[in-house]
Amino acid sequence: MQSNIAKALGRTVLIGSGAIGTCLRKAGGRSDEPVELLNLREPALVRSLHAAYRDAGSQILVTNTFAAQALALEETGAGDLCDDVNRTGVALARESGGKECLVWASIGPLGLGLRLEDYPDEALEEIYRRQCLALVEADALLLETFVEPREAKAALAAAAATGRPVIFQIGNTGGGGQRWERVDRLLDEARRANVAAVGVNCRHPNEIVRVASYLAVHTDWPVTASANAGHPQIERGAVTYEFSPDDFAAFALTLADAGAAVIGGCCGTTPDHIRKLSAALGGRAVAPRPRPAAIARPLPAVSAMKAEAANPVRALMAGKRFVISVEIRAERTRSLDNIVQGAAIVAEAGADLFDVPDNPGATVGRDAMVTAARLQSALGIPAICHLGVTQSNLMRLHSSLIGGWDLGLRGLLAVTGDAPSMGHLGSLAQRVTDVRSSVELLRLLRSLREGRIINGEGLADPPDFCAGCAIARPIPPQIKWLKAKIDAGAEFVFSQPVFTVGDFRRLRDALAGLPIRLLPGVMPLTSRRNAAFLAGGRIPGIVVPREIATEFERYESPEDQRRFGLESAGELAAAMAREAAGLYLIMPFGKSCYEDAARIVRDVQKTINY
Repeated sequence: MQSNIAKALGRTVLIGSGAIGTCLRKAGGRSDEPVELLNLREPALVRSLHAAYRDAGSQILVTNTFAAQALALEETGAGDLCDDVNRTGVALARESGGKECLVWASIGPLGLGLRLEDYPDEALEEIYRRQCLALVEADALLLETFVEPREAKAALAAAAATGRPVIFQIGNTGGGGQRWERVDRLLDEARRANVAAVGVNCRHPNEIVRVASYLAVHTDWPVTASANAGHPQIERGAVTYEFSPDDFAAFALTLADAGAAVIGGCCGTTPDHIRKLSAALGGRAVAPRPRPAAIARPLPAVSAMKAEAANPVRALMAGKRFVISVEIRAERTRSLDNIVQGAAIVAEAGADLFDVPDNPGATVGRDAMVTAARLQSALGIPAICHLGVTQSNLMRLHSSLIGGWDLGLRGLLAVTGDAPSMGHLGSLAQRVTDVRSSVELLRLLRSLREGRIINGEGLADPPDFCAGCAIARPIPPQIKWLKAKIDAGAEFVFSQPVFTVGDFRRLRDALAGLPIRLLPGVMPLTSRRNAAFLAGGRIPGIVVPREIATEFERYESPEDQRRFGLESAGELAAAMAREAAGLYLIMPFGKSCYEDAARIVRDVQKTINY
């Protein structure tokens, strides 16, 4: 039977499997583990789902191995199970399908996103090679949902090297006029690998029809297609899909008319969807290919170019003038008007730039981007915000960055951000890992500067932020990480606070020769308790030398302690101003924070203008 089905590919419409991951996740298993581990944890559950699809009419069973690469499994501590998960995945589908069904081994993308640059081509191919070798007992290797050409190239090379037939399916390449260019790039990789068929999966049925039609016109391969059951919808916390089995079967007829040779289902489709699909299409001949004229390729949209004013933040960082940036906290316990009024005192003292931290210490504050934009608008001094990635998903980051540019911000400091678990909402807020580090955020900024979002779609008025980053101490791992930030597009660097001129010089010398402007941090200590706390290393990256903390022991009253701390910070700032290219002043705490920061700025201005 299997050989007859293989011969029928491209002649009779074959019925594929339905969703594996969404059905298994709904049926059981731990939500904190990859669903592919169910091959080992609950094989009966996986076997029964395959059997349900077989009984519903599936002629091809797709294995539960989509994300069973070693890299993905290692993130949950199961990397050593990679080979067993994949081999068992094939065996379970084979046991359920018997001689009636083909077994196609599912291989999905790594989903590295902005981390992709960290992996050379050889490393990517090796990751896929291990999975492919563990899947060779399948009738074919099914590469699903690929959108990134480098990942596709690596996976196709690894799959082709096994000698098994390869089916290559394209995922969501986005919209816009350049969509078909992205599809064509992926098809070029498929041609080099001499695949047996191409297709599209994991999209809304309407979009699946459009892409499948394009493939039928522009290639000679049999076309495969697996649509989702419409758009996912969240109802009272549960994910549902809009297409009923009858709706899905009606759509499948349209897909068959477009020339698809294999039709199955992806996310949200169940055995009931496949049963209706099989009843509608069983035994139907593959439709003749439409003529090329039937599909019109839209032209890329052309947007009018406009002259952009010079970026004032970049001008500051690229110039030779000493730059004083003062951190203004976006405190929720002060109104925004009060914050602007306080910052005006610092502006009058001679600050060149304001920077606003993003929920430091994982505590809720006012929006850093909105606060920075208000400061800039009200006081006429360039302002930037720190932007952490641990609190926003990829969609929100895109929109926030575009929105910040629209508000007039022209620079920002890319930081990873503090883990929500360390803050006052630690039991409620969760860390977001769509973008995992400041390096990845810098790469996203570079992509936006080039006029495209992460999936390659374009945007008008591309944000061209002058991007900065941070460094803690001048130790080899930190310097190596800083070089990665520079490679990703960082143009300036703020340091964590230094507390002696010697510490500053060690930092400066460690960065010598790197193409980046250093603004060393200065943070006034305001009490004995404050100094002792930081001397204990309680805040990552900030360590007050013991001898400085001990100096506070000479002062009993809080007023004297604060006076000593501010004077020491002013002397340090003035001393560094004689040797540094700029200064990052972290505003002290307390009711007089703005006046105290202004006093230090004035002292530095006197030094550099002396």
